[in-house]
Amino acid sequence: MSAGDTLDDKRKRRRELRRQAAEASPVESIEADDDQIEDEEEDGDDSSGRGISERKGRATPSRRALQEIEEAKAEGNFITRRINGLLEYIAGVRSEVQKVAWPTREETRRLTGIVLVVMILSSITLGVISLLFSAFINAGLQPGSSAIFFVALIITVVIFAIYVRRSNRRTTSF
Repeated sequence: MSAGDTLDDKRKRRRELRRQAAEASPVESIEADDDQIEDEEEDGDDSSGRGISERKGRATPSRRALQEIEEAKAEGNFITRRINGLLEYIAGVRSEVQKVAWPTREETRRLTGIVLVVMILSSITLGVISLLFSAFINAGLQPGSSAIFFVALIITVVIFAIYVRRSNRRTTSF
């Protein structure tokens, strides 16, 4: 690199090298000239993040573990693979259940009471609402009392208009 290169030129060049590295096959690696590497090291610009380096040529420990798992899954016939998979699943479930922080007996009773109270209150509330609406519908369906529906429609439209006007006042335009 020449001394006249700007920071943007360096970033563009690095971006191009990264793009080439992404397009390269896993076996290939991008090799840079020694002069270019020395120039970049002298610049001391570490703002670009991760540098491009050659592959190790061997699997890392986590990659080796994944390869061993894949090889173990490929072993055996159809039945033994299914049984091993089921046993592995059960072992995983068991280890997860052992990690659970189970509540005490007192916490369980208290939480159960809360759930029951909320369920009873919500069922009573919904029952009362249902009763009111069914009484309203029955009253509106009586012969000669269609005015009930008309009044309810007008009240609903007025309430909706008030709501829309108030919500439009509160919003700010950016």
